[in-house]
Amino acid sequence: MNLWQKGKRRMLCSVRIRSLKDTSLRLGTPVFLVLMGLIVCLLWGVWENRKLADKYIADTAKLYVDQINRDMSQINSELIYLLDSDSNIKEIPDQITSTDAQYYEMEQTLRERNRVLKIRYHEVQTFFVYGQKANVLITDSGTMFTESKGMTTLNQMLMSYLQIMTSKDSISTQWTVITFGDDDYIVGWYAKNKKVIGCVINLNLIFRTIRAKTEEYDVIPFMVDARGRVMTQADTSEKYKNEIIDFSKAGEKKEKNATVYSYQLGTVGKINLMVLPGGGILENVLIMQIAFVVLIAVLLIVCALEITAYYHRILEPLEKFGQKLEELEKEQSLNDDGSNNLLELESVSGKFKELLRKIQGLKIAIYEKELAEQKAELEYTQEQIKPHFFLNCLSLIHGIADKNNEGEIVEITTVLSDYMRYIFQDSKKQRDVEEELEHIEAYIRIQKLRYGEEAFSFEATTDGDIGEWKVPSLLLQTLVENSVVHGVSLDRKSEISLYLTNEMYEDGEYLYICISDTGNGFSKEALDAIENDTPIIYHGRHHVGISNIKRRLALMYGERASITCSNMDENYGAVVEVRLPKTE
Repeated sequence: MNLWQKGKRRMLCSVRIRSLKDTSLRLGTPVFLVLMGLIVCLLWGVWENRKLADKYIADTAKLYVDQINRDMSQINSELIYLLDSDSNIKEIPDQITSTDAQYYEMEQTLRERNRVLKIRYHEVQTFFVYGQKANVLITDSGTMFTESKGMTTLNQMLMSYLQIMTSKDSISTQWTVITFGDDDYIVGWYAKNKKVIGCVINLNLIFRTIRAKTEEYDVIPFMVDARGRVMTQADTSEKYKNEIIDFSKAGEKKEKNATVYSYQLGTVGKINLMVLPGGGILENVLIMQIAFVVLIAVLLIVCALEITAYYHRILEPLEKFGQKLEELEKEQSLNDDGSNNLLELESVSGKFKELLRKIQGLKIAIYEKELAEQKAELEYTQEQIKPHFFLNCLSLIHGIADKNNEGEIVEITTVLSDYMRYIFQDSKKQRDVEEELEHIEAYIRIQKLRYGEEAFSFEATTDGDIGEWKVPSLLLQTLVENSVVHGVSLDRKSEISLYLTNEMYEDGEYLYICISDTGNGFSKEALDAIENDTPIIYHGRHHVGISNIKRRLALMYGERASITCSNMDENYGAVVEVRLPKTE
């Protein structure tokens, strides 16, 4: 080989190495860019999720506060209307005691009316009618007089509060926030002619409702009234109470650690909602997204390490391998160091050695190709057999499930499990006859469940010593399945028989297999297709069972195995006979 040819080969080898490096770079760069983009998107998603969650909380709270404002507006109108028009309120005398029976009906009517109003407005704890001169308070739960005993603290404080605050007639409905014990209340009333009608709303109930409507988030509702007084739930921690006080003093919309939203509540004051950072579902989403970011970062590091290992363990050896190939082009022996024990070939011409290597390599390549083609063909034909029955079983399970018969489902799934385990276990070209017969029993059990016990009968008979015989995997199952599919009918009971025995011929011992059924038999077109090795197509379907058996037998045994298909009578009783030679 001249210098120009050697230089050209060396240059081409170098171009291949550089091309492989370039290819790796071109493939790796987009992967890194995509992963970096995912990190950016996830970080941006964290920010957007926070904004979306805050907006959801703000809108939910606003809808609820707007609803309360509408209810308060309706209550305003209803209180004025009732005090001006209800004759029962006007009938409350200036002097009344619990023993004045003539007023029982009037009291009962007012209590019932208060209960109806309470049902209409869910936020209201109680509606009341108050007679200032008589100092009598009628609520939805009862009537309280000056001398009444066992009154609740709320009713006592309400009577005292109303006696002071309603000494004059109201121009309009009045709303204010008062504290009774540990709870804060919103009291609304309308006074005229020493008669008062009003309602009490528990502020803590509003706080609890807001928190319930945003239960997946960590929020703290509070209220600042017109006088600047701050009210929160009793279970609010001191830390957040101090932050709330600072907020009320500063009047800021944004705290350093939390976001606060404010909503006007009638003329009483403002309902505020502090959204704590990372609370509730926000914390879970944040943790999940950060975990994704960390995983992608780890993936980037792993990819970098893999690329480094790829370069040192694959690209560099490939370059050295190319250099070794250049050495083989020289007119010298295969290995000067004798590592392959070929020193005795040094006296033989280099041209002959090169030719010998090529011939040997070609023979090996052809042989391996033939083996690979046979293996692929055999595996392909085996795989073609499996999906058809597997899909039938799934359809059957679906049908049984529709019946809601759990016992049948348990049985069919158990049998199907055994069946599929046998099919998908380590692939073997041949299996013992006894294993195949046990597999046939499982298949028959499945078909009995499908067609019914009386749809067909099956009998397997063996003659002679066939215990040591091996047959191609799933051969018997394919034959039996073919008889069940084409021979069993729901119109009449079918009979299927399987017979196995060993026979002696001049060229050796054979296993004889015969499967027969009492179905309609093979059609003339099917028999012709089997005889001529053409596709078997009828009823619009491509049938591959018999064709696959013929191809497998040809691959495994050559011309020594045979398969014959016939009918016991015209269009009646299919018979399939198979003869297999004994193998070691």
